[in-house]
Amino acid sequence: MDKPIQVTLAAGERQRDRVLTKNEVEKYLRACPQPWPDCALIILDEGFRPGDVFCLRWPHIVLNDDGTGLIQVADGKSRAARRVLPMTPRVHALLLARYKAAGRPEDGWIFPNSSKSSHINDNLTKDQHKTALEKSRVAPFVPYVLRHTALTRFGEAAGHNIFAVAQIAGYASLTTTKRYVHPQAEAINRVFAASQLLPGTKLGTPKKLPQSGKRKTLQHHTA
Repeated sequence: MDKPIQVTLAAGERQRDRVLTKNEVEKYLRACPQPWPDCALIILDEGFRPGDVFCLRWPHIVLNDDGTGLIQVADGKSRAARRVLPMTPRVHALLLARYKAAGRPEDGWIFPNSSKSSHINDNLTKDQHKTALEKSRVAPFVPYVLRHTALTRFGEAAGHNIFAVAQIAGYASLTTTKRYVHPQAEAINRVFAASQLLPGTKLGTPKKLPQSGKRKTLQHHTA
Protein backbone atom coordinates (compact mmCIF):
# COMPACT_ATOMS: atom_id res chain seq x y z
CA MET A 1 0.00 0.00 0.00
CA ASP A 2 1.41 3.37 -1.02
CA LYS A 3 2.17 5.81 1.75
CA PRO A 4 0.21 9.10 1.70
CA ILE A 5 2.07 12.04 0.23
CA GLN A 6 3.31 14.45 2.87
CA VAL A 7 3.27 18.12 2.01
CA THR A 8 5.50 20.54 3.88
CA LEU A 9 3.69 23.76 4.76
CA ALA A 10 5.10 27.12 5.73
CA ALA A 11 5.08 28.08 9.40
CA GLY A 12 1.54 28.93 10.45
CA GLU A 13 -0.13 27.52 7.33
CA ARG A 14 -1.15 24.33 9.14
CA GLN A 15 -3.74 26.31 11.05
CA ARG A 16 -5.08 28.72 8.46
CA ASP A 17 -8.56 28.11 9.89
CA ARG A 18 -7.42 28.62 13.46
CA VAL A 19 -9.41 30.91 15.74
CA LEU A 20 -7.35 33.04 18.11
CA THR A 21 -8.33 33.29 21.76
CA LYS A 22 -8.92 36.63 23.44
CA ASN A 23 -5.67 36.24 25.37
CA GLU A 24 -3.71 35.47 22.20
CA VAL A 25 -5.16 38.53 20.47
CA GLU A 26 -4.29 40.83 23.36
CA LYS A 27 -0.70 39.54 23.63
CA TYR A 28 -0.22 39.72 19.87
CA LEU A 29 -1.53 43.28 19.50
CA ARG A 30 0.61 44.54 22.39
CA ALA A 31 3.72 43.13 20.68
CA CYS A 32 2.96 44.59 17.23
CA PRO A 33 5.02 47.52 15.91
CA GLN A 34 3.01 50.22 14.12
CA PRO A 35 1.22 50.44 11.77
CA TRP A 36 0.42 46.72 11.81
CA PRO A 37 -1.47 46.67 15.15
CA ASP A 38 -3.93 49.26 13.84
CA CYS A 39 -4.40 47.24 10.64
CA ALA A 40 -4.77 44.01 12.62
CA LEU A 41 -7.36 45.57 14.92
CA ILE A 42 -9.46 46.71 11.96
CA ILE A 43 -9.29 43.19 10.51
CA LEU A 44 -10.31 41.67 13.85
CA ASP A 45 -13.18 44.08 14.49
CA GLU A 46 -14.53 44.54 10.95
CA GLY A 47 -13.69 41.19 9.33
CA PHE A 48 -11.80 42.89 6.49
CA ARG A 49 -9.16 41.29 4.30
CA PRO A 50 -5.69 42.78 4.90
CA GLY A 51 -5.77 44.27 1.39
CA ASP A 52 -9.06 46.03 2.21
CA VAL A 53 -7.37 47.79 5.11
CA PHE A 54 -4.21 48.71 3.22
CA CYS A 55 -6.26 50.53 0.54
CA LEU A 56 -8.40 52.60 2.90
CA ARG A 57 -8.53 56.34 2.17
CA TRP A 58 -9.90 59.13 4.34
CA PRO A 59 -12.97 59.67 2.12
CA HIS A 60 -13.89 56.05 2.88
CA ILE A 61 -14.77 56.73 6.50
CA VAL A 62 -17.39 58.65 8.43
CA LEU A 63 -16.46 59.63 11.99
CA ASN A 64 -19.28 60.78 14.25
CA ASP A 65 -18.74 62.62 17.52
CA ASP A 66 -20.59 59.96 19.52
CA GLY A 67 -18.00 57.25 18.91
CA THR A 68 -19.85 55.70 15.99
CA GLY A 69 -19.03 55.74 12.31
CA LEU A 70 -18.99 53.95 8.99
CA ILE A 71 -16.15 52.42 7.04
CA GLN A 72 -16.28 51.59 3.33
CA VAL A 73 -14.40 49.04 1.26
CA ALA A 74 -14.44 50.87 -2.07
CA ASP A 75 -11.84 48.86 -3.98
CA GLY A 76 -13.16 45.32 -3.64
CA LYS A 77 -12.75 43.04 -6.64
CA SER A 78 -16.42 42.07 -6.67
CA ARG A 79 -19.71 43.82 -6.05
CA ALA A 80 -20.16 41.90 -2.80
CA ALA A 81 -16.66 42.86 -1.63
CA ARG A 82 -17.49 46.56 -1.98
CA ARG A 83 -19.47 47.27 1.14
CA VAL A 84 -20.07 49.68 4.02
CA LEU A 85 -20.00 48.51 7.64
CA PRO A 86 -20.46 50.21 11.01
CA MET A 87 -17.30 50.88 13.00
CA THR A 88 -16.67 49.34 16.37
CA PRO A 89 -15.70 51.79 19.14
CA ARG A 90 -12.09 50.54 19.03
CA VAL A 91 -11.83 51.13 15.29
CA HIS A 92 -13.40 54.58 15.68
CA ALA A 93 -10.86 55.50 18.37
CA LEU A 94 -7.80 54.43 16.38
CA LEU A 95 -9.00 56.08 13.15
CA LEU A 96 -9.85 59.29 14.96
CA ALA A 97 -6.37 59.34 16.51
CA ARG A 98 -4.77 58.81 13.09
CA TYR A 99 -7.02 61.43 11.53
CA LYS A 100 -5.97 64.06 14.06
CA ALA A 101 -2.29 63.07 13.86
CA ALA A 102 -2.40 63.41 10.06
CA GLY A 103 -3.74 66.97 10.33
CA ARG A 104 -7.40 66.14 9.57
CA PRO A 105 -6.84 65.46 5.84
CA GLU A 106 -9.71 65.50 3.34
CA ASP A 107 -8.08 62.85 1.15
CA GLY A 108 -5.13 60.49 1.04
CA TRP A 109 -4.26 57.02 2.33
CA ILE A 110 -5.00 56.17 5.95
CA PHE A 111 -1.87 54.01 6.01
CA PRO A 112 0.57 55.83 3.68
CA ASN A 113 4.02 54.57 2.86
CA SER A 114 6.91 55.49 0.58
CA SER A 115 6.49 52.26 -1.40
CA LYS A 116 5.52 52.17 -5.07
CA SER A 117 1.84 51.79 -4.19
CA SER A 118 2.17 54.73 -1.74
CA HIS A 119 0.41 52.73 0.97
CA ILE A 120 1.46 49.79 3.12
CA ASN A 121 1.09 46.26 1.77
CA ASP A 122 1.74 42.61 2.63
CA ASN A 123 5.45 42.86 1.93
CA LEU A 124 5.84 45.78 4.30
CA THR A 125 3.82 44.27 7.15
CA LYS A 126 5.09 40.67 7.11
CA ASP A 127 8.16 41.62 9.15
CA GLN A 128 5.97 43.40 11.71
CA HIS A 129 3.77 40.31 11.94
CA LYS A 130 6.84 38.14 12.46
CA THR A 131 8.13 40.49 15.17
CA ALA A 132 4.78 40.40 16.96
CA LEU A 133 4.76 36.60 16.97
CA GLU A 134 8.30 36.42 18.34
CA LYS A 135 7.72 38.99 21.10
CA SER A 136 4.28 37.77 22.12
CA ARG A 137 5.24 34.07 21.95
CA VAL A 138 1.83 33.32 20.47
CA ALA A 139 1.88 30.13 18.40
CA PRO A 140 2.65 31.03 14.76
CA PHE A 141 -0.22 31.85 12.44
CA VAL A 142 -0.65 33.56 9.08
CA PRO A 143 -2.28 37.03 8.99
CA TYR A 144 -5.42 35.62 7.36
CA VAL A 145 -6.20 33.97 10.71
CA LEU A 146 -7.14 37.44 12.01
CA ARG A 147 -9.98 37.64 9.47
CA HIS A 148 -10.98 34.02 10.09
CA THR A 149 -11.16 34.75 13.82
CA ALA A 150 -13.36 37.80 13.20
CA LEU A 151 -15.76 36.01 10.85
CA THR A 152 -16.03 33.00 13.17
CA ARG A 153 -17.13 35.28 16.00
CA PHE A 154 -19.54 37.12 13.72
CA GLY A 155 -20.96 33.73 12.77
CA GLU A 156 -21.47 32.83 16.43
CA ALA A 157 -23.15 36.16 17.13
CA ALA A 158 -25.38 35.89 14.05
CA GLY A 159 -26.69 32.45 14.98
CA HIS A 160 -28.28 31.05 11.83
CA ASN A 161 -28.28 34.32 9.85
CA ILE A 162 -25.89 33.34 7.08
CA PHE A 163 -26.91 36.33 4.96
CA ALA A 164 -25.68 38.86 7.52
CA VAL A 165 -22.31 37.12 7.80
CA ALA A 166 -21.98 37.03 4.01
CA GLN A 167 -22.58 40.80 3.85
CA ILE A 168 -20.02 41.48 6.57
CA ALA A 169 -17.43 39.22 4.93
CA GLY A 170 -18.05 40.54 1.43
CA TYR A 171 -18.79 37.09 0.05
CA ALA A 172 -20.88 36.72 -3.09
CA SER A 173 -21.43 33.01 -2.40
CA LEU A 174 -23.21 31.67 0.66
CA THR A 175 -21.28 28.41 0.28
CA THR A 176 -18.10 30.06 1.53
CA THR A 177 -19.97 31.65 4.42
CA LYS A 178 -21.35 28.34 5.74
CA ARG A 179 -18.07 27.51 7.45
CA TYR A 180 -18.73 30.35 9.90
CA VAL A 181 -22.40 29.62 10.66
CA HIS A 182 -23.50 26.54 12.59
CA PRO A 183 -27.26 26.64 13.15
CA GLN A 184 -28.60 24.53 16.00
CA ALA A 185 -31.32 21.96 15.46
CA GLU A 186 -33.73 23.93 17.64
CA ALA A 187 -33.30 27.04 15.50
CA ILE A 188 -33.86 25.05 12.30
CA ASN A 189 -37.01 23.49 13.74
CA ARG A 190 -38.38 26.93 14.62
CA VAL A 191 -37.83 28.11 11.06
CA PHE A 192 -39.63 25.12 9.56
CA ALA A 193 -42.42 25.41 12.11
CA ALA A 194 -42.95 29.04 11.22
CA SER A 195 -42.80 28.19 7.49
CA GLN A 196 -40.80 31.28 6.67
CA LEU A 197 -37.45 32.04 5.13
CA LEU A 198 -34.50 33.21 7.15
CA PRO A 199 -34.54 37.01 7.08
CA GLY A 200 -31.38 38.71 5.92
CA THR A 201 -30.01 41.68 7.82
CA LYS A 202 -29.43 44.84 5.84
CA LEU A 203 -26.61 46.75 7.47
CA GLY A 204 -27.10 50.45 7.95
CA THR A 205 -25.56 52.72 5.34
CA PRO A 206 -25.34 56.50 5.07
CA LYS A 207 -27.71 58.33 2.77
CA LYS A 208 -24.75 59.14 0.54
CA LEU A 209 -21.77 56.81 0.51
CA PRO A 210 -18.28 58.25 0.73
CA GLN A 211 -16.62 58.12 -2.66
CA SER A 212 -12.93 57.63 -3.32
CA GLY A 213 -11.13 60.24 -5.37
CA LYS A 214 -13.42 63.10 -4.33
CA ARG A 215 -12.51 65.70 -1.79
CA LYS A 216 -14.70 66.98 1.02
CA THR A 217 -16.61 63.73 1.33
CA LEU A 218 -15.43 62.95 4.84
CA GLN A 219 -18.13 63.74 7.34
CA HIS A 220 -17.02 64.27 10.89
CA HIS A 221 -18.07 66.14 13.98
CA THR A 222 -14.97 65.97 16.10
CA ALA A 223 -13.58 68.50 18.51
